[in-house]
Amino acid sequence: MKLTILASGLALFLTGLASPVLAQDLTLSLSTREAGGRIAIAVYRDAESFRRNENPVVSRMVARTGPVTTVTLTDLPPGRYAVAAFHDTDGNGELTLWPIGLPREAYGFSRDARGRFGPPSFAAAAFDLPASGARQAIRLH
Repeated sequence: MKLTILASGLALFLTGLASPVLAQDLTLSLSTREAGGRIAIAVYRDAESFRRNENPVVSRMVARTGPVTTVTLTDLPPGRYAVAAFHDTDGNGELTLWPIGLPREAYGFSRDARGRFGPPSFAAAAFDLPASGARQAIRLH
């Protein structure tokens, strides 16, 4: 009897080790109007990092390949995420601003979320990345 219970417990333990949380793919379709340049992408997992624009779980700078640039980010664990992106047309690696502080380059967020006076909240831009992966279309305005 003790041997059966011990064997069952060991089997459950080993099953847990054999099925870790699998990493998933997030495919982004980023629409831009202007030609050339690169697109900066940052993926956030929590509201504080998103709000401060710090510590993304993934960041990429990719070449703009046409009116719609498609990028697949791999190895993300399932969970809740928000994406911020901008079209770096001048090649300086930063979102260029007008002297009054408004963005000069096109930018956008997952779920096409828009903020009133600044970026949207994490809750407005956040989406779930399920075990099957996900797609997000983002228009850079």
